Amino acid sequence: MTSFWIMRWALKALGGVGAVVAVGLGLVYQFQEKLLYLPRIPGVPNEFAYLPDRFGLEYEDIYITAKDGIRLHSWMMWPKGWSKQKRHSRPTVLFFQENAGNMSFRLPFLRLVAHHLHCQVFAPSYRGYGLSQGKPNEPGLQMDAQAALDYLTSDSAVNKNNIVLFGRSLGGAVAFWLAAANPGIVNSLIVENTFWSIEAVVGKVMPFLAPFVGPGRLCNFLIRNRWCNDEAIPKLGQLPVCLLSSLQDEMLPPEHMERMHKMLLAQQGRVTWVPLQAGHMDAYETAAQDYWPAVAKFTQQYAHSLEAEPADDQNDAGVQEAVQATNAGAKPPSAVGPFTDGSSRPSQMHDEQSAGAALQAPGHEYKKEL
Repeated sequence: MTSFWIMRWALKALGGVGAVVAVGLGLVYQFQEKLLYLPRIPGVPNEFAYLPDRFGLEYEDIYITAKDGIRLHSWMMWPKGWSKQKRHSRPTVLFFQENAGNMSFRLPFLRLVAHHLHCQVFAPSYRGYGLSQGKPNEPGLQMDAQAALDYLTSDSAVNKNNIVLFGRSLGGAVAFWLAAANPGIVNSLIVENTFWSIEAVVGKVMPFLAPFVGPGRLCNFLIRNRWCNDEAIPKLGQLPVCLLSSLQDEMLPPEHMERMHKMLLAQQGRVTWVPLQAGHMDAYETAAQDYWPAVAKFTQQYAHSLEAEPADDQNDAGVQEAVQATNAGAKPPSAVGPFTDGSSRPSQMHDEQSAGAALQAPGHEYKKEL
């Protein structure tokens, strides 16, 4: 009799676990775009917090159109005082952002990219982000990335041989895909803390789904936004790749970057491996002494146009301020200003982890995403 009740309890327990798993799988299927993409941070105004000129950069608002007709907003940015001829002589970094918030949150980082790599930066906003139309999903972001590259190859201010892709977190997957889809078009690729694939991430974010979703699992068909970097890497050939991996990454296991490194080595690719003692998206500040020299050396090796900074660029106070603040381990002073509640407080608007905490109105909880 006792065994009967134990069996009955066990069946009920299994039924309960099955219900939880079913609900979890249903949520993953139905709401994966909302889980993966976060164009608007809860509690934070959707308007641009700052414009590039606040950070010592000249810029142009550019609208491009994706293959499916979606209109996308982009910024082309370069250090103050650069002529069109000078812009053409330098590398152009095509930048793909992390998943949360609009491009203005990346300006403290992007002005340092412009200085340390001595380049211009083209930063398109994914569909649904910032001033861009549409709703984000994997096929859509791929069309957005292709439209951005197509624009650069037709811009007379861009040296077609010196286009460098730079993707961080989610943007790393976008950059991997674009490089694989356009062999021989881009000069080199820089990826910071991205994932092996979305399938490999689900079990980490939702451990109770690990037996069902993951490499070789039964329910992988539920994942529409796959972002399989393991499928893109074999198509890169001899494209130079720089992998920036934070060893204290609290959001994505560093093993994902390590697997990509090993895969690139196995196919005898030209890969530069840069391990950093930092978290998910703060390496450019907390490990600046290792981060920027490594990225600059890699770009200089393959873009062939970095030179000693000319004297006329020393007058770019905004960029110099950012470099001095980073070298001193401080937050960029310009990332302080008025907020919707009338206050003025320091902001670390460098990634999805800190942007919400820096800009949100009091009383709102900010949720971290991938």
